[in-house]
Amino acid sequence: MTVNKDKKTGTWYYHFKITIDGNTQWHKKRGFLTKHECLLAEEEFKLSLQDPIQYATFEQIVKSYLANWSNQVKAISVNTDRYIIIKLQNKFRNTQDFRDYRKIQIYINELDSKYSKTYVKKIYYTLVKICKFAVLYGYMSTNPMDRVRFSARRDEKKKEMKFWEPDQFKLFINEIHDPMMHLLYSTLYYMGCRKGEAMALTWKDIDFYRHTITINKTCKMRAREPGNYTTPPKTKNSYRTITMPKILYKEMKEWKDIVMGFSEYSDDFFVFGGCQPLPAETVRRHFKKGIYDANIKLIPQEQIPEIRIHDLRHSHASYLINHMTNGFTDFDIAKRLGDTVDTLHNTYAHWFKSADKGIVDFMDDDIQ
Repeated sequence: MTVNKDKKTGTWYYHFKITIDGNTQWHKKRGFLTKHECLLAEEEFKLSLQDPIQYATFEQIVKSYLANWSNQVKAISVNTDRYIIIKLQNKFRNTQDFRDYRKIQIYINELDSKYSKTYVKKIYYTLVKICKFAVLYGYMSTNPMDRVRFSARRDEKKKEMKFWEPDQFKLFINEIHDPMMHLLYSTLYYMGCRKGEAMALTWKDIDFYRHTITINKTCKMRAREPGNYTTPPKTKNSYRTITMPKILYKEMKEWKDIVMGFSEYSDDFFVFGGCQPLPAETVRRHFKKGIYDANIKLIPQEQIPEIRIHDLRHSHASYLINHMTNGFTDFDIAKRLGDTVDTLHNTYAHWFKSADKGIVDFMDDDIQ
């Protein structure tokens, strides 16, 4: 094998003849900044010829992981993994860094100092899954993630959940003048469904006779292929049929009357988009503009908080939890949201405490 410096670019490269299964060919790799780096890469390649699996690159491991993993989990999980993996591929271009638990620990620590606990957990557990796969299929003899930890941040104050009261939502929705966008945000607020669930709705899912919406899929928010826009919902509890309030039913019916006039209309049309779902960026852009347009008309003390689209779901949950005395229970709320009662209580624990105090206050006043 030969290592040389490219006089034009100033970088190093190695090249040599290699015979595999009786076939001789040239192998060449360029672009190394130093001779030492080039020699290390040359040596690594030499070892990989002896045991190609043990010396597979991170990119090769990930490619195999995704091919196998996609057959075992829901597409929504694979898409989430892909988003994180793109970042990891940029980080672990040097395969040896990926095999060294100390390098991974430094990387996790860096993330921990910059980003939220939720975001770091996503990256950490994606690495855990990839490394488990790598060991299982012989790409690595030991799992470096067995020795890597991330901070539990037990002393970190949990961020207060943001939501809108009904009057605040009205201030916002009055600034949304596009009928489809108006209906979308109203659906998210009054039904409490997830954004992906709403985006995946087709007219087949709307029962105007029973005033219900059936949720049985979610929209792929990234890397959508033509004709392949949806995937099964998040959990088995996410499959549900829920009733529309009158205000939403009326608006949904008016929008249906409009789209039925489109030449290509069919019951397979997406309620929010048509032949394909609305782009996620369009939904975000209209949402931010609606908040801005509402607040520019209000004095600072009365302005509505800037929330995420997902917080419309939290707003719906808050509204229901604080009105549980009106003949429905936490079980009914969980069923409407597509969650379990345990998940509901864990997610909105502080609101349930307030609701519990309200019950006690009522009893104290009533029982004299």
